[in-house]
Amino acid sequence: MNRIFYALGLGMLCLAPAHQVSSLAGENDGSIERYYCTQYGPFFIRFDPDKAAGVFAILSNDDLGSMVGRLEGRRIDGTWEEVDSRGRIRLTFSEDWSRFDAEYTVAGNPLEWHGEWTGYLRNDPDVQEFTRDGEAFRCG
Repeated sequence: MNRIFYALGLGMLCLAPAHQVSSLAGENDGSIERYYCTQYGPFFIRFDPDKAAGVFAILSNDDLGSMVGRLEGRRIDGTWEEVDSRGRIRLTFSEDWSRFDAEYTVAGNPLEWHGEWTGYLRNDPDVQEFTRDGEAFRCG
């Protein structure tokens, strides 16, 4: 999986340590990268003080996507895009930034929100998959 993200020029995100953080806003003046595991595959996010951008993989069909958005508090409002689809996205992070829940629309039906995407911060680079509450999360 890392080779895909290197091809996108995001190799530094693959190598970034995934620390627990108590806050992102105001933590420093630079950017912070985080690696999350989701039901569909890895999701790398770069947080700046007021915006965020990321890339994700859908491992079941070898698809890649990206998202960009505005960061306000612990929420990102933005857009996502894959090769054959796009839409709006909202990610809401837990207080310690260790989990997010996302809801999104698809361009063909922009008023219908879907909300079955969740991610957990990857704390162990050797872990490729884990289960929480009976659901599998994939890291790579």
